[in-house]
Amino acid sequence: MITKQLTHPNSIVVVGGSNDLDKPGGKVLKNLIDGKFQGKLYVSNPKSDEIQGIRSYRDLNDMPDADLAIIAIAAKYTLPTIEFLTKNKKTKAFIILSAGFSEESYEGKVLEDKIVETINKVNGSLIGPNCVGILTPQHHSVFTYPIPKLDNHGCDFVSGSGATACFIMEAGIPKGLKFANVYSVGNSAQMGVEEIIKHMDETFDPENDPKVKLLYLETINHPEMLLKHAKSLIKKGCRIAAVKAGTSEAGSRAASSHT
Repeated sequence: MITKQLTHPNSIVVVGGSNDLDKPGGKVLKNLIDGKFQGKLYVSNPKSDEIQGIRSYRDLNDMPDADLAIIAIAAKYTLPTIEFLTKNKKTKAFIILSAGFSEESYEGKVLEDKIVETINKVNGSLIGPNCVGILTPQHHSVFTYPIPKLDNHGCDFVSGSGATACFIMEAGIPKGLKFANVYSVGNSAQMGVEEIIKHMDETFDPENDPKVKLLYLETINHPEMLLKHAKSLIKKGCRIAAVKAGTSEAGSRAASSHT
C-alpha cells in the first residue's frame, strides 16, 4: 500500500548517507538537498556527525522519528535497521536502494520476504529493493540523473528498471517530454507497477493529475489489478503507453537484473 509517509513525508532519513557522491547514499542525499525537500532531513552514518551539511546520527537511537527511510547500506544490515525504525521511530515508508536480494539468490529472496513482512506489520510502504528510488514534487528520492523539472502537465512514469527509467528520461527530455512523477520499483517486493497504477487510479484528480502514464513492465504479478485500474484510468481520460520486456530468453535475463 502507498502511505502518506511515502508520497508526502514530513521527515526523511537517509540510512547510509555519504559525502561521496559516487555512492548511492551520497547521490540521493544531494538530490534531496538540491530538490529543496521542505521537511526535516536526517542522515544515519556511524562515522560522522555531519554529512553534506546535514546532521548525521551515529546511533539511530539518538535520531528523531522519521516518516520515510531511504536505505543505502549493504543488504545484510537492512532487516535489523528496518525492524528498529518501525518499532522505535514510527517509520512507515521505505525506499531500499540496496541490491543483493531476490535478484541475486535464494537467501536474498528470504531476506526480502522478511523485510516485507516487517513493513506489512505496521501497514507501511516499500519501494524496491534494488531500485533507483522515486521522484516526486515533494521529494527527489533518487540516486541517479537526470532530474527533470517536474510538471503536472507531464506524464507519470512507472518502471520496473531503474536503468531503463534513466534512459527514457535522458532520451525524452531533449524531445520535450515532461515528467510529473517517476517511480522505479526494482524487485517489486511489496509493490510493483500494478500497485502504483492502482494508487494513481484511486487517487486520480482530473484537474491536477497527469493524463499520460508511461509503463515499463518486466513482470506482471497481478494482471487483473493492472487491467482493472488501467481501464479505469482510460475511462477517466488518461492515455497509457506500456512496454512489456522479458518476453524472449535474452530479455528475461536482462529483466531479472532490471537492466
